[in-house]
Amino acid sequence: MEAWYAHIHGSLHGQLDAQRALYEALAPRVLHTCKRYFADEADAEDAMIRTMTTMFQQLPTIREPKALPAWLRRTAVNECLMELRKRKTERLDEADVPEAGAASTDALHDREALMSVLRQLPDGYRSVFNLYAIEGYSHAEIAEQLGISEATSKSQLSRARQWLQRRLTNFNVQ
Repeated sequence: MEAWYAHIHGSLHGQLDAQRALYEALAPRVLHTCKRYFADEADAEDAMIRTMTTMFQQLPTIREPKALPAWLRRTAVNECLMELRKRKTERLDEADVPEAGAASTDALHDREALMSVLRQLPDGYRSVFNLYAIEGYSHAEIAEQLGISEATSKSQLSRARQWLQRRLTNFNVQ
């Protein structure tokens, strides 16, 4: 059993040390999820904090504590999508895509460097790419979540892949 599981009972009974331990055990996972949706680390941290706040508010209603990490991940994704919808992000045209910064091939192999490249995706591309390629949503589910058509979802995914392919080719990564 994972360490976070032992802190649920204490958290439900208002024990601050248990709440802190639960937060510290699960927050990095949530932040990792949120970082895939926002280019700015502060935005990802804000979404993570809102997600963790929701967790503590909803903790008494969670029927199966073992499912908490999966529930938390889904909640984080939904929190990120709600924030992106609030911003009314629109798909960027090819001309609006930012240019690549200098990076070495060795740095790209580093997980953080790859995450940095993914964070450079325009918001619309990044949302669809994350939902499809990482979260495993279908285009119909993505369309419903983002309030777009399935065709737009497919188009955004295709453009995200092309954008990533060009970016990685610029770094001589095959």
